[in-house]
Amino acid sequence: IILSFLDENEGTSLLITNYSWSRRLLPIFEVSYQIIQHTVRESTTHVTDHTRKLRKIRHLYRVFPAHDSSTLLDRLNTTRLAKRMRHYKRNASNSGEGDNLLESKQIYHYNMTTEELAWYEWTQSRSECVSAIIQDGPTEYEYDNGRSPKFDLLRYRNPPSSSSYNFKLTGNLLQEVIRFNPSLLPPKILPGATVLASYPRSGNTLLRSLIERITNIVTGSDTRPDRALSKSLSLQHDLVGEGVTNQKKTPIIKTHFPERRGCMMFNGSRIILLVRNPYDAIDSYWNMCCTNTHTESVAEEVYERYSAKFRSLARHEMVTWVDFLKFWLKEGNTTFKEDNDSGEGSGPPLLLVRFEDLILDTESVMEKVMKFLTIPIGGTNMDQNSELHPFWKWRIRRALGILKGSKLKSGGDHSTPSSQTNVNTSSLGSYKPRSSHNESSTSSGQNRKLSSIGKSLSKNRYTEEDLDHFHQIAKDETIMHPPTQQNVNLLEALGYDIEFANFPNNFDQGEAQSDKFDFKYPIDNRNPSTVRINKGPELRPTESPFGRAMTRWRKSQTNDDKEPFPIKNQTT
Repeated sequence: IILSFLDENEGTSLLITNYSWSRRLLPIFEVSYQIIQHTVRESTTHVTDHTRKLRKIRHLYRVFPAHDSSTLLDRLNTTRLAKRMRHYKRNASNSGEGDNLLESKQIYHYNMTTEELAWYEWTQSRSECVSAIIQDGPTEYEYDNGRSPKFDLLRYRNPPSSSSYNFKLTGNLLQEVIRFNPSLLPPKILPGATVLASYPRSGNTLLRSLIERITNIVTGSDTRPDRALSKSLSLQHDLVGEGVTNQKKTPIIKTHFPERRGCMMFNGSRIILLVRNPYDAIDSYWNMCCTNTHTESVAEEVYERYSAKFRSLARHEMVTWVDFLKFWLKEGNTTFKEDNDSGEGSGPPLLLVRFEDLILDTESVMEKVMKFLTIPIGGTNMDQNSELHPFWKWRIRRALGILKGSKLKSGGDHSTPSSQTNVNTSSLGSYKPRSSHNESSTSSGQNRKLSSIGKSLSKNRYTEEDLDHFHQIAKDETIMHPPTQQNVNLLEALGYDIEFANFPNNFDQGEAQSDKFDFKYPIDNRNPSTVRINKGPELRPTESPFGRAMTRWRKSQTNDDKEPFPIKNQTT
């Protein structure tokens, strides 16, 4: 446990300062006296006096990096519990009540593992919601338990099988509800895996963080957990599901396939296709390749020095961006493929989410996402008009810090609740996307979000010739719209065309997403279609210099990353 959960400083401090831990754990790391004696004698053979004092080496301590998701999850939950305790102790101290307040308010249920505790607290929140609905009717549920979402424990999809606890709704009243009116129960996530597909740098990490705050379930990913970017997400940004594609553990699995293949093949029963305008996505992809991070951007001098490389990458990646969307729109079932009145189409149901809508109207988009992921009220014929259960509406508003009458704000601070349009998505976790950097703190939150849309255009990252080339690719690489038998330009259909859609000003005018891409569940949901992920070729040719080869290029220009590119606003 110590080797996995603590770094060297933390472990040493714990073992030195805590008598109980020292007495129980230090013997585990104790090195045999004979080994120490032998080592010292070998290292002092030139000394004639072998009675010299032995070195004070009594314990051997080694730190091993943890890539196992279960270990990382336990570590994360332990850390959150510790932060929760410090938070309550600080509040008790400030109120002057001290230990009396802590004794009257149990911070967490005792005698449970963190895995059991996560499931116990989740079951409690569902029970409280159902009890409130029984008493007050199915109105908007706005309970505030006073705990910030950043202190919530995460869990896997299924409860621990070895636990002696029953993680089901209990009580005679609740059992009667389950028997006679099951629609009052908060619906669970649909079975099977939902694929969260996106071209790189399109907001996948933000959407995963939001889903985890709402559901308290770990989201998975098909990337290798030992890669630098994956370790950054796991260790620094609390996304501990890197490398997890097991549907029994997680219902949501991130992939960039077919832009690149992941480490494991798996089946997807539903698809969330997250789309971002290609101008900003490609610019952010360049920064990720140059810095090998999710959050840092290179300085302007790097753009100037490698302008030819950047322009070549941008033109090539525009083709990849279009082909990526075409692949998933052909795989998934949406109203785009609807060719008869019944709405039947082929492939798993697909929900298209624009990144720009996600940051501008977070609550509405997350309601649509949760409709897509849960069994709706009123049956199995699922569509956009089905009603979202009050429990999930509450979970969304709580995650965003916009509960009515609540003192909770995004990130757990206590102040006036923010409005729907001013949800600061960059403060909902430890992850800080590049779009949140360098924005004026004096301007409104909504203006900051609008200014981040199309920011690569305002910074003149592309020449007029480049932009004409982008639009020509979109015209050449169209997709067939079955109902009208017409070819559709994806830049125009998604509102990203600069000339016809007036991008990015159309988002300032509140342009709605095209209804061509509403998701459709098949009427007969008993034989759902699936899609096989990471089976087949990647979009880029093997010899492409703009995919994985960008790592070799970066290292060749930075002395194997020993002299990294200058970072924007980096202080020296």
